[in-house]
Amino acid sequence: MNKLLIVLVILISPQLLSAQPPGFEGGPDREKVRERINTMKIWKLTEAVGLTSEQSEKFFPLYNKHQKAMDEIMNRRGELVDRLEALIDDKKNSDQDLQKAMSDLEGIPRQMTEEKNRFYLEIAGILPLRQQAKLAVFEERFFQQLQEFVRDVRREKRGDHFNDE
Repeated sequence: MNKLLIVLVILISPQLLSAQPPGFEGGPDREKVRERINTMKIWKLTEAVGLTSEQSEKFFPLYNKHQKAMDEIMNRRGELVDRLEALIDDKKNSDQDLQKAMSDLEGIPRQMTEEKNRFYLEIAGILPLRQQAKLAVFEERFFQQLQEFVRDVRREKRGDHFNDE
């Protein structure tokens, strides 16, 4: 297991160092948190999917490429929302401008689906179907848990100490 973790750290370290998206306004503490989350995610993913060291060596370069592509799509989504908001606020823009921006924004889910499909086709030769299914479940559950964690941290910062029961 230690050997596997060393391989993972070597494969992932360059991506972690360049993980800061364009326009990211967080300070060094925020980046450290992001790196820790990514490290934990890789460790948990390896465990949940049951990757061997041989699979990991082939899988993680593809996974990192996929994550980068998904980050770029999400960044594009943020840019499109900002653009749409600016178009709404500026009365000089035509309905045609608004329609184009809305159309571009509506295309984001399709781009995400296409990227996910490309990724799963690419890893099909590395992971058998059962491990691919474990990966899909892991990704969904990890995202949910991360959202819950962020929500809990925000509640603590606001001083909300009530139970939702």
